[in-house]
Amino acid sequence: MQLSFVLPAVAVLAGALVRAEQHTIRFENKCGKGTPQLIQGGKVLSTGQDFTSNGPFAAGIAYLQTGECGFNGENCALLEMTLVNPTAPGAGSSTDISLIAPHAFNVETSFSYFGGCDGQGATCDSGACKSAFFQPNDNQVQVQCETNDVNLLITFCGDATQSTGLTTPDKGSSSAAHQPSSVAATHSSPAAATHTSAASHAATSAAASTHATSSVPVSSAASLVAQPSAASPSASSVASCKAGSRRRRRSVPADADSTSPNRLRRHHARNADAVNRGASF
Repeated sequence: MQLSFVLPAVAVLAGALVRAEQHTIRFENKCGKGTPQLIQGGKVLSTGQDFTSNGPFAAGIAYLQTGECGFNGENCALLEMTLVNPTAPGAGSSTDISLIAPHAFNVETSFSYFGGCDGQGATCDSGACKSAFFQPNDNQVQVQCETNDVNLLITFCGDATQSTGLTTPDKGSSSAAHQPSSVAATHSSPAAATHTSAASHAATSAAASTHATSSVPVSSAASLVAQPSAASPSASSVASCKAGSRRRRRSVPADADSTSPNRLRRHHARNADAVNRGASF
């Protein structure tokens, strides 16, 4: 009799594990120089290796460190991303390229979703490209995806939407566990225009160091994996990809940390509250 109750419970648990939210960020550096940087909450998560988040990945930034970039991507082209399973229409993943000062073009920068919304992305190949933020209200350059478990390919000196790297990673890879943060990294610059995303959700700011990082060799080690501490949200809506949807923005007060004078307000904080809520059963 007891066994008849145990077996269904095991089946339910196995099904829950299969449906666990997961997102992989992959780099492709075709420049022949520089070191990719993936940062969230002031912590470097990858210098070129695949990074897998077992749960939502909120308010991350990435850039190619070519020697002149600040720790938060100052003086270089910046990618900003939030990868999360949508819990409501318009509350899914969002990625963009920013050239808002103090960011500036350094190398061709491109991204594309895969494993969902395949080929949807953007490429900025010059300091005057039409696919990057130059002003805080350039909302049309954001590329959204409403598919569960979507992944992101970031390509330097190439077009990610046409890349052969758009293959879905194997799930279940393991390495140093890391709890994905739902806190948006906050950075600013005295002369910089800042931009924030459109939403009614606020997020606390996490301080990030502003020192410049030096180039380090790209490792071919196993994929890095982020392990969440709670269940991730899921969505029942039909998958759809939206590139260039406009959103109303509002300002978020800058962090007053006197030790970090150069900070940028992340507009991807819009999803941090949704990440914290988790799924309801």
